[in-house]
Amino acid sequence: MKKRVVALGGDGVGPEIMEVTSEILRKASFDLEILEPLHGEAAQKLGKEVFAEEVKNLCLQADAILFGAQGGISRAILDFLRWGLDNFVNIRPAKYYLGVESPLKDPHGIDFVILRENTEGEYPAREGELSLLAQALPEFKDRLEKKFSEFGPGKFAVRVISEKGVKRLAEYACIFARERKKQGYPGKITIVTKSNVLTQSDGLFQRIVTEECQRNTDLTYEHFHVDDAARRLVRFPRSFDVIVTPNLYGDILADEAAELVGGLGLAPSAVIGGKKPYFEPVHGSAPDIAGKGLVNPTAMILSAKMMLDHLNMKEEALALDRAVAEVYKEGKHLTPDQGGKASTKEFAQAVLRKIH
Repeated sequence: MKKRVVALGGDGVGPEIMEVTSEILRKASFDLEILEPLHGEAAQKLGKEVFAEEVKNLCLQADAILFGAQGGISRAILDFLRWGLDNFVNIRPAKYYLGVESPLKDPHGIDFVILRENTEGEYPAREGELSLLAQALPEFKDRLEKKFSEFGPGKFAVRVISEKGVKRLAEYACIFARERKKQGYPGKITIVTKSNVLTQSDGLFQRIVTEECQRNTDLTYEHFHVDDAARRLVRFPRSFDVIVTPNLYGDILADEAAELVGGLGLAPSAVIGGKKPYFEPVHGSAPDIAGKGLVNPTAMILSAKMMLDHLNMKEEALALDRAVAEVYKEGKHLTPDQGGKASTKEFAQAVLRKIH
C-alpha cells in the first residue's frame, strides 16, 4: 500500500518549498499518497481555521507529515507536531555536498548528525514573573547564597531535564549510532552539556547518556562542554559522528553545523519518537523573500529524503539524495544563496531530472 503523507507548507516560503518538493515526489513515481489540506497562512487569508480539526485528524492517520515553515500563523500546528505528538528526538544532519559554498577552506568529508532532545529544556518557553518564583520558593538559594526575592522585578525561565526524557533519547542515540556504524561510520557518540556549571540538570543528562553508552560496548563515546563543542565543530568537524545534547544546545549547535556545510537553506531535519513523525527544513519562514521564487528548497527536499528513509523507502531516499548531490556537483541550476541564478522551481526541476 502507498504510504500516506500530509504536506503542510505553513507560512512564508513554506508553501513554495512544499509545492516543489511534493511535485518531485509525485513525478518521481514514489509510492506515496500526498495530501495537502488547507491550513496555515493560506487558510487565514480565506477566513478559515489555521489548523482545523479535520487537518489534525489527517495528521494522526498519516504515516508521516511534511512541514514547511512556521512564521507565527502556524505556531499551533508546530506545537501539535512537536509536543502534541511527543516527538522527542530532533535529528539534524550536517553533510557536505560537493559544489556547495561553505565558509570553511576545506569542508569535504563533513558528515555528522546532531540528536537534540526536542520536548524539554527551556522549550516551550516555560517563563514568568520572577516575583512568582520568589513566592513559590522563598527559601531557595543559589550557590552564592542569593534568594530569588533579592533580584527585584524580572523574569525567569525554567529548564526541565527529566530522567525519562534523557533515558529515551540516550537509548535512541545508541540505536541510531549503531545503524550508522553498519554504513561505515565510526559508531561514536559525543555527549554535549554544560555540566561543569549546571551540575544537577546537565549532570543528570551526562550521567544517563554515559551509562547508556557504557551498556553498548560496540560504540565509543566522549563528552565535551557546549562552549568547547562549538569550537570543535568549526576546528574539527570531521571528528564527529553522532552528537547527543539537550534542547537549547542542540538548537544552537545544529544551526552552526548547518553553516559549515552551506547554510540553513541546505539543513533538513526529522522529528520523531512520538505518535507520528514529521520532517521539516531548519530555516524559518523568511517572509522577506516569500513569493519571489528565491528560496533554496534543498532543506525541504532533503527533509523529504529523511522521511523516505524513515518509511523504509531506502532506494527512493538514496535516489533523491544522489539527485541533489548531482545538481550541486554540476553547478548549473543553483539558487542565489549558492551563487547561482536558478529559481526555486528551476532547482527542483533539475533535481527531478537527476532522479534515476
